[in-house]
Amino acid sequence: MKHNHVFEYGRIILMPLEKADIEELRILRNSQKQFFISRHEIDSGAQEQWYEKYLKNPEDIMFKVVKKEKPEEFIGAIALYDIDWENMTSECGRTVIDKLKAPEKGIGMEATKAVCLFGFQVLKLNKIVGEVLKTNERIIKVDLRAGFRIVGENDNLYFIEMTKETINA
Repeated sequence: MKHNHVFEYGRIILMPLEKADIEELRILRNSQKQFFISRHEIDSGAQEQWYEKYLKNPEDIMFKVVKKEKPEEFIGAIALYDIDWENMTSECGRTVIDKLKAPEKGIGMEATKAVCLFGFQVLKLNKIVGEVLKTNERIIKVDLRAGFRIVGENDNLYFIEMTKETINA
């Protein structure tokens, strides 16, 4: 959805994802597609179509991630999506961080904590869930350090959840 939310945590700032960011997001996501459940290559046209659909979706809040010290530089993205406004739950994911622009340890975890704190404090969510590929050891570690718990699994995925009581703020 089109939004104006800005949320700071640690060394990062979450800002609205703008149309000017989507090509850089596409390139970054394609370079890390092995970490996503949907691993297909995304072309520029598909990215533009996705962005136009995203802007109209009230259950989807996408952020670009920037560093406080360099807020003009896109270093990644993260989202709360499939927001269930009736039950006040959401899924967290679509996380991608450019390690060349943000080589410091912990940036991904700060982005994860930031989006979850935003969900609990601003949106007043009760629970945030996610699905993580079992082969994505890096994001599993990040999510567990941020306060997610593994609540189930299948052959390929871990199912995770966090509440405002379990977040490691």
